[in-house]
Amino acid sequence: MPRLVRFSSAAPIKIDPATWPRDEQGNLKVLSICGCGISAKFPFCDGAHKACKAEDAGCTYTYDIPTRTVQSVTPGTGDVPATDGQREG
Repeated sequence: MPRLVRFSSAAPIKIDPATWPRDEQGNLKVLSICGCGISAKFPFCDGAHKACKAEDAGCTYTYDIPTRTVQSVTPGTGDVPATDGQREG
């Protein structure tokens, strides 16, 4: 169930540990990194991956990031070239 995610920047995404959330005792909380590519808080997970549960493993999906709706489904092997950079959307 691959997804096409458009990346438009060749720059790194900087994650500053000083801005990580902390609990009441000041301990760092666990941060989850987005693996689905459709998080509104990318590169962090916001639970958007739940929208991907019904995907067919043999298709490639393109999502509208703000609405988390499927824009297109392409049947096939699901082989998609990797991309780098910052995601658009």
